Amino acid sequence: MRNIWAVARHSLAQCLRMKVAAVFIVILAIMLVTLPMVMQGDGTLAGKIRTLLAYGTGLTAVLLSLVTVLLSVAVVTSDVEAKRIFMVATKPLARWQYILGRFLGVVLLDVLLLAVAGASIYGAAQYLRRQTPLNPDDRRRVETEVFASRGRVTPQPVDVEAKVQDRTRRLQEEGRYQQALEAYRAKTGGDADRAKKMLDDQIREEETAAAQSVGVGGIFNWSFKGIKTIGQPVSTTGKILDAEPKYLLYRIQAPATILGRLVYGGPVQINGVVASTAQVGQDYFEAQFFKRDIANAAVLSLSKGSEVRIDIDPTIQLTYRASTASDPPDKTLQSLWQFQNSKTGFLYQVPRGDAIRTNSTLTVSARVVDDEGRTEVQYLNLPWDVSGLGSSVTILNSDVSILFPVDRFEWNFLRGLLLVLMQLIFLAAVGVFAGSFLSFPVACLVSFTVLPVALARTFLVGAMTVVPSASRPEQILQVIGGHLVSVLNALLPDLAKTMPSELLADGLNIPWSLLATAAILTVVLRAGLALLLACWIFSRRELARVQV
Repeated sequence: MRNIWAVARHSLAQCLRMKVAAVFIVILAIMLVTLPMVMQGDGTLAGKIRTLLAYGTGLTAVLLSLVTVLLSVAVVTSDVEAKRIFMVATKPLARWQYILGRFLGVVLLDVLLLAVAGASIYGAAQYLRRQTPLNPDDRRRVETEVFASRGRVTPQPVDVEAKVQDRTRRLQEEGRYQQALEAYRAKTGGDADRAKKMLDDQIREEETAAAQSVGVGGIFNWSFKGIKTIGQPVSTTGKILDAEPKYLLYRIQAPATILGRLVYGGPVQINGVVASTAQVGQDYFEAQFFKRDIANAAVLSLSKGSEVRIDIDPTIQLTYRASTASDPPDKTLQSLWQFQNSKTGFLYQVPRGDAIRTNSTLTVSARVVDDEGRTEVQYLNLPWDVSGLGSSVTILNSDVSILFPVDRFEWNFLRGLLLVLMQLIFLAAVGVFAGSFLSFPVACLVSFTVLPVALARTFLVGAMTVVPSASRPEQILQVIGGHLVSVLNALLPDLAKTMPSELLADGLNIPWSLLATAAILTVVLRAGLALLLACWIFSRRELARVQV
């Protein structure tokens, strides 16, 4: 272990002296300094921070991947080509220790650079967080959608089996089912079973699409379960700026981070008494108490200038994407949403006007979730205006989901950096493996080929599907390509699925299970195999032979 560590320290120092490392470090430093100033996103504060997190982590991962490949190849091949390896060979140092030490030195550099880059991105995001948002809704999105770590659940699947059977029966009675079946048999080369399955799948797909569309005045009903946690209440102190005891209405000054968690019409506790959020401003909100509390001593004691304790419920978000048969004049879809906790009876309604064919987010109090992690959601398709005109609306089950807080943003950001580090560890192992028996140019070519293939692994696996209607030679080529892709699928990680950029930008939780899977498959198995082969090859390599 002492020998490995000595080689690792020397490798780290050697990497820092290399010009290629210096160039990439300068590029990375310029990028991290300029990103907060040039990133605009959609013009909102939340959009700027999202863009910073997405591009910051993405560009960091790309730059460090490139420098990792170059350095991991160079630290081995340069010793062989410059004949420095002969001095190493005369020392009491096993060749496998030399390979592991070189690998560890590159990984240590990656850890150092990734830590600096991560700290810079996090610091820039916190700097932007303190800037003035466009409006209270912008602040809410910053606090609950960006600086968050949220889990996601989708609604229960649409049950259309009864409608599928009914439609199949009607088609059979009309004689159209057999006609359609014959058409599918012609497409499948006479395969009756496959033709029947394709026809049944088409009917099921059409009925599912019909169940996810409603006309004007129509209602969607969704049931969600599996909301494992609803977070913890947030507490702070505020100051009453104005009071209207007659109407039980109080204007309260509060920190911006707290205002971002308030929901219009949602519950908020003032000195332990539940009120409703009537309005949210840039640095204040208005709390409206209920008539039942008109004689409550805690409410009567409130006056202008007094300090109060504020307790805010955790929130959840519902995201959805709707499309219409015909577009509204202003491209805005009018709707009424209702969330209900079926156990406690807590009901929350909110009218909405959201843009069509874009992702929209509703933030509601987590009181709508019962203690078993369930909530019922209803959507009413409203007319465009008082004329009563409107359009049918389609919302696919895959386009609606509920997001809920499960962890802190800081821990989620750290998990994202660890995912990037695991990718770099794999690339360092590949570079050392290639450098153990190839010259520098060839080893770089091999290593740089691995990077895009690993990023496109999912696409390649899906593309290599044997098409029955293809000719015999084409099918043979597809089978060969499929086997080749299967080998690549086993040897290479899916770097696109473990890239944390989009998850961090959307405030989505990076589960520890994903890290554990990546650690086992990417680091232990795949990187370990590359290092094992590198040690075996380098131990049997004839170093005195001229390398081409």
